[in-house]
Amino acid sequence: MRCGKALSLAAALALASCSLFSVPKTPMTPPVLDPDLVQRGAILFADPRLSGDGQRTCAGCHPGGGSDYRIYRDGYPVPPFTLGGRRTLTLRGMWQTAPYLWDDSAQTVAGAVDRMLAVEMNGGSLAGRDREALEAYLLSLTPFDRGRIQPDGNVVEPSTLAARRGSAVFARVCAECHVPPAFMQPRPADVGTGEWAVPTLRGVSVSGPYGHDGRWPDLETVTRSMADHQEAHLDADEMAQLLAYLQLL
Repeated sequence: MRCGKALSLAAALALASCSLFSVPKTPMTPPVLDPDLVQRGAILFADPRLSGDGQRTCAGCHPGGGSDYRIYRDGYPVPPFTLGGRRTLTLRGMWQTAPYLWDDSAQTVAGAVDRMLAVEMNGGSLAGRDREALEAYLLSLTPFDRGRIQPDGNVVEPSTLAARRGSAVFARVCAECHVPPAFMQPRPADVGTGEWAVPTLRGVSVSGPYGHDGRWPDLETVTRSMADHQEAHLDADEMAQLLAYLQLL
């Protein structure tokens, strides 16, 4: 009995400790937004007057709210694997992918907009109702969705046997960091290249090159690198199955 009480106390202390340092949960439902603000924000998203030089737009690097898949340093394009370079992250599904930027330094959409205006938009500015409108538009962007994956990460039938088996491989190797339904986690991780944000895998098959600096040119290369870092020891069939699953995200 004394042992049971000791274990109960230990469990309670562990739970209390976890609550103090708990990671924010990924939202499951999008926010309710003012449609007039969203419409105004969509116009501003493509307006070069937001930029410091009057030549850049948010849509230029984020067509449709997604990504141009290019690498930038201090707001200017550079080749993949350039020191200090950062690959453009998608903005789709921003309402459930906080924190933002490759270093997770922007905890809110407002913080991400501050950084975007200062660096990528070359000292641009936006305030008042227009600022609210742009932020509302960003929060309205829907996640990339092929309609082939359920919110819990299981495949939508009919599907191939390879993809179904790949779902099990994903759950074993990848899902700890890339948690459905957003397929990301709100804290950085080290994959052998330093501590970086864990981006969403939604649309991953069309979003290369990969990594914070674009060092991995294609999906198979980055997947093998991640698996090796995890010491997952995937055989050829398991790798093919995992890739088949990733194609559905």
